[in-house]
Formats: sequence, structure tokens, C-alpha cells
Amino acid sequence: MKKILFILMLLPFFSCNDWLDVESEKSVTYLNYFKSEQDLEKVLISMFNNEKGIFAPYHVNAFGWAGLPCDNAGDYEGYRKLEPAEFFNKMGMEGWSGHYSAMYLADMLEENQFRFENISDERAKYWLAQANFVKALMYFDLVQNWGEVPLAPGTESTEAEGKSTVDVILKEAIRCAEVALILPTHDKLMDANGNVITSKQYASLGTVHTLLANIYAWMGGLYGDMEYWKKAEEHASLVIDGKVGFYDLEKTISLLIANTLGANRTSDETIFAIEINETDENRFWRKQFEERYPGLVLVDYPYSEMNPQEIESNYRKPWISVRSVLNLYPDRKDERRDEYWYRLGEVSYWEDSDWDDDGNVIDSVEVISKYAFLNKWRDPIRTVNPSFIDEDGEAQLLAMEGNRVVWRLADLILLRAECRARLGEASAVSDLNRIRNRAGLEDYDGRTDSESLRKEIFLERERELFGEGQRYYDVVRNGYFREELSSVHAALTDNDIRDGALYLPVSRNSFIKNPLMKQNIYWSWRQQ
Repeated sequence: MKKILFILMLLPFFSCNDWLDVESEKSVTYLNYFKSEQDLEKVLISMFNNEKGIFAPYHVNAFGWAGLPCDNAGDYEGYRKLEPAEFFNKMGMEGWSGHYSAMYLADMLEENQFRFENISDERAKYWLAQANFVKALMYFDLVQNWGEVPLAPGTESTEAEGKSTVDVILKEAIRCAEVALILPTHDKLMDANGNVITSKQYASLGTVHTLLANIYAWMGGLYGDMEYWKKAEEHASLVIDGKVGFYDLEKTISLLIANTLGANRTSDETIFAIEINETDENRFWRKQFEERYPGLVLVDYPYSEMNPQEIESNYRKPWISVRSVLNLYPDRKDERRDEYWYRLGEVSYWEDSDWDDDGNVIDSVEVISKYAFLNKWRDPIRTVNPSFIDEDGEAQLLAMEGNRVVWRLADLILLRAECRARLGEASAVSDLNRIRNRAGLEDYDGRTDSESLRKEIFLERERELFGEGQRYYDVVRNGYFREELSSVHAALTDNDIRDGALYLPVSRNSFIKNPLMKQNIYWSWRQQ
């Protein structure tokens, strides 16, 4: 059990194993806390740590694998085929403890605001708004991944909580997000010491409206109600049109890679990002590669593997073919072909082709690799630990530089395009063209009926946001799972969908001490 006293002592490093493991404590433990803004910011930073574990994990989650448009996921192909062994045994079921830990801390702030001292009402509301944004974000992510989940019970409750409907959870997410609408634009954010905040992990007015746009778009996809698409479009427009802070696309794809996704970490295109830097990471004893984005599992040659021939024979490794990439980016003018992919269709190696009678190689041929090599993240971080440097001096690849960008402006522009296509608005094409033009493409000249345009916007999101983690949710929101995912998904019945086939199973830890918890029906009879 982790009690409040220990929570306060361990900030900003607190993360409990299960939300039901958090036990209330008498208020006397609070008497020496909440005496300054710094105390409130420490709680928020602990919530940031939860965000990091959820949105920037070391390993790709199930839906990251399921949505990654590669030819084969290697050892993790089972996630794409809904194989129970993957979800229940191989890596263990993914749990929601980080979500509820973050919401517990948000509730702790709200329930104890009467204890705040030496903090103005304006600044108290500011920190509570930050906490409510995190809470709204947690609820939204829970719904996208699990569907029905429990409402956070508050810090004083020790009662078991059963699941609430998706509708109830999303309404609570909207309520929390609307509390956060008092936040200033990102250029006016200040920390507890009065310093200007540059981190895009702190919520701003633009971040909150982006979250609301995503929530309403998800509701539009779930319920087919045009009112939700209208609201999603309205919230997205406030951000895109510069009414809630300044955001802008990077001028070129190469600048996008360097500034938004790469080591520079400074970009007007970034709306919300998880901070990943050497200050927070102790990588000296790490040797596993950090898969902060799903696409990073396709990073190999020339970063982690210097010989492409070795990749050809590694059947355990995820891969995508040159042909698949060309099908994804069919226009030769698309600059993302060259910028997102390393020498697409040109990488070669020498293969032995003839030997003398003694077995010595006397001839070889140049072979063009059939594989495509992702180059969207280009700044490698290698170990400095001599134990992980091989005899040839090759240091273990640990990560690729850059923050974990959750939302960027190109994403939101294409989401608005989808909303406008759903609403039958011609301006959807303008949004689509803005992203196409940045990639060096001419204006879209295809069919503009709602369904055709929506599918083209989906494909553009697939091209623009390749490997960044949105695709599975785009597929589900649009109802394309039977055509865009695996053959197993294609065979799902409408009853399977209602029973939760597109959601994660509830983890075993969530059943501990909670007799009211129920497994998603689709997974209940598959559990081993």
C-alpha cells in the first residue's frame, strides 16, 4: 500500500502499481504540504512522469504494433492478429495503473485546495487547470484503449469501483478539459518560480482545445452524430487559426525532422510533447533500444545495423518492403519518400556468388535490398558504458534524439480536414492540400464526395504521420479496421466489435481486490 504521506515524500517520482492500491490517509499528513507553488508543481511533475510512461514507453504497445503499416511485425505479429498469447502471456497485459495514479494526484490537489497557502487564487486555479488537463487526457486515452473503465473514485474512497460506460467517461473527460480552458496560450505559461515555460508538456490553451477536438472526433466516430464533428471542427479551428496561441507548420519536411521530431526540440509545429532528455534519462546501464514511437521498431540500417544483408535474414525483426513504401507514397514528387526513408530502393550489399575448389570466394554480386529503412528519426544516442561497446568499437544504440511528440499541427490540420469531410464542407480539401503542398505535392484533384475524400485524408494521415502512433486510432475512428488491419480483424463480426474486440483486455492487476471488475467480453473466454 502506498499512503499519502509516502506519495508526498516521493514526488516527483511517485507511480503506484494499481489505482486500487492507493489508500487514503488522515488529513494530518497534509499539514506541512501545499505551502507554496513549488509544492503544486512537484505534484504536476509527478503526473508528467505518468504521462511519460503512457505516451512514451520504452516498448511499443499492442495498438502501436497493430496499427503499424509494415509488412511483418516479426516476433510481435501476434498483436496484429489478435492472438491471445500476445496479450495475456508474452509481454503481460498492459495495465492502466499509470492513468489512475495521475488522476489520483489530480484529485489530491483538488480535494486539498483549501490547504493551499502563499498561493494566489489565480495561480491556484492555474495549477488545478494543469492537473485537470492531465486527468482529461488520461480518461480519453483509457477510452481509446479499453472502452468502458472505472471513474476515478477520489482520494478518500476505498470502495471498489466497477466500469462506467464510454459515454460517462468521455463526458467526464470533457468536463475536466473545460476546467483547463482558463490556461493561457503556450507563450504565456509560467512555472512556480516565475520563469517562462518552454516545454510543450505543460498544457496551454491550445493544448486543451486540441484535446477537445480529438475527444469530439472520437465521439463522432463512435456515435455517428454530426454535432460531435462540428464541435471537433470548432476546437481544431481555434488552434489552427491562431486564436489560442501561435502554431505553424515547419516550412519543409527536412525542418520537420530536425526541429519537431529531432534533436532541436524547438518547433512551432509542436502542440503537445513528452519531454525526453538526458537530464531525465539515466542510460548508462541500459542496453535496450527505446521504442518511444511505434515507427522506431523499423529503425535499423544504418543506425543499429551496419550491414543490410544481416537484416535480410533476421525473420524475428519487423520490416517493411520498398514496394510497400512506394505504394504508400505513390507520387514521385512526395518529398517524404526521400526524407522519411534512407536511400529508398538504393541500399545494396555484396553477396558471394562463386567459390573456387578450396571454398574461397572468387566472385560476388551486388544485391539491392528489398527492404525500406526508416529515416524519420536521425540523431542516434549510443551508450558510453564500455561494457556495451563491442570489440570493434561499436557502441550500443539506445535511443533516437528528440521529444515524444503526441500532437503536432499537421496532425490537427488533417483531423480538421476529416471533420470537414464528414460535414460535407469543401474547405476539407484546403486542409488536405496544405499538408500535401508542404510535402511537395500538387493540390488534390480526386473525387470530393464525403466518403472518397475522407479515405484520401486517412491515407494522407498515414503518409504524413507514419510511425508516430496515430494510425490504429485513425482506423478505428473511421471504421476501416476490416480493410486496413489484419485478416483476423476483417473477420470480426459486429457482435465482436460490441464485445470489445478493438479494445485491450483488462489486465489481471485490475481484478485484485476489486470484485466489481469485469473483463471485456471479447477477451473473457480467450483469457488463459
